Amino acid sequence: MNEAPQDLRVLISGFQSWSEAELRPLTDVQPCPGQGWRVEQGHDPGFPPSGEAGVWRSHTVLALVRADGSGWVGSVGDATRTFAQWEARAGAADVTVTCTLEGPDVPVTWEESGDVIATLEARAAELGAAMGARTPAPLRVWCSWYSYYREVTLEAMLDNARLAREHGLDFDVFQLDDGFQTFLGDWEDPSAHFGGHARELPARLAELGFTAGLWLAPFLVQPQSRLFRDHPEWLLRGEDGAPLAFGNNWGGPYHALDTTHPGALDWIRELGRTVRGWGYTYLKIDFLYGATQPGVRHDPSVGRAEAYRMGLQAFRDGVGEDAFILACGAPLAQSIGLVDAMRTGPDVAPMWDEESRRVWLGDATGPSARNALHTALSRWYQHAWYQPDPDVAICRRELSLLSATERDAIAGMLDIIGGLRASSDPVSLLDEEGRALLRQCLTVSTPDRPVTLAAPFGDAVTHFTRGTFNLTDHATDGIPAHGYRPSTGKEQV
Repeated sequence: MNEAPQDLRVLISGFQSWSEAELRPLTDVQPCPGQGWRVEQGHDPGFPPSGEAGVWRSHTVLALVRADGSGWVGSVGDATRTFAQWEARAGAADVTVTCTLEGPDVPVTWEESGDVIATLEARAAELGAAMGARTPAPLRVWCSWYSYYREVTLEAMLDNARLAREHGLDFDVFQLDDGFQTFLGDWEDPSAHFGGHARELPARLAELGFTAGLWLAPFLVQPQSRLFRDHPEWLLRGEDGAPLAFGNNWGGPYHALDTTHPGALDWIRELGRTVRGWGYTYLKIDFLYGATQPGVRHDPSVGRAEAYRMGLQAFRDGVGEDAFILACGAPLAQSIGLVDAMRTGPDVAPMWDEESRRVWLGDATGPSARNALHTALSRWYQHAWYQPDPDVAICRRELSLLSATERDAIAGMLDIIGGLRASSDPVSLLDEEGRALLRQCLTVSTPDRPVTLAAPFGDAVTHFTRGTFNLTDHATDGIPAHGYRPSTGKEQV
């Protein structure tokens, strides 16, 4: 392409939920974590970020943007069994763009556009329609994770549900997150601290008027689990024939099921049936990228994208077509048509930034408010693929390092993105002001769209029709650092 690299911005979308999506000058450096396990846990080790100046890698879509909003848009027509790996490489006076397909051939488009925003939205909508995107009505969810983490108890779930009912907080779902089980894989074995069994919760929540939700990581297996001991033949393997270990969470590396193995698929399907039988109709399934790790599979003719899709289909078959599935840590486009909602950024956290990890380790996939806004806002167009889940509001002032400005910015993100609404604040910690902000955050809205990609306040999409974000560390255009300004209808860009 005869385009001057210094005149272009690049809009990318990373591989899975937590992988960075951003809008950056093409000549900048695309960060890549220096530790291998961080690449495995936050990116695609088969096509990681470049770590090079002027070399940007993106999955499924890619856009190059001129100062006037025109530019180029790349997209694909199907992602069911194929990873589309885009790379834009800045030369001295030109740009080279390539798209490599890992999997069967699919239609690929690379087109010049007078309006990058509109073209990207149109191509995203076409992909969603081609893959039968599920976009049910958004739900309002209370989740245990950011309150209790792995120390959640049955009684804590019920206490928060009772208080939510008492204060008239309009949640649809109360979702139990990680911590109720002993080990990944042994989902039917309660942890010692939970104080009951996960199957007891749905009926008791129903008495309070709430639907029960449950977190699972159905493709992951901890080495301490009975599943690992009893069925090593179901695990994804390394070249040495041993079960592949990767990532670093729950105290160390973990393993993944080989979703081309019939026994593993039957187990995933039965897990879905089991938790549905317990009464859970809302399932948050997490760390799904595990099924896509490069490795030796039972059926070597099946590629990584198709293997992932096979596992996801097995779980959908188990829980039923009418269950609501929220995917997280999941390959994005490859999930279209099988999930109802998708986490579209890293975890929100009760702090603005984890700078040491982001800057010094090159890893912006970790939990922080800044990372969540940065990536979720830059994936605004993906509402055509599923209900977007930009993660939870943080409305509490206790047990939080967020300022009022930063809490309002998260609320603004929820309004702009639309999709699911969620909270994880212990209801007992919310004062009247906190409950008012929570009610605002639980108000469902339609997805907004950007007004420009040419002049962002930060390395992300920040200017929308309903408001503007400042993701920088200094006041800009009258918006405080880390702030959000709703539109008045009089702004000019």
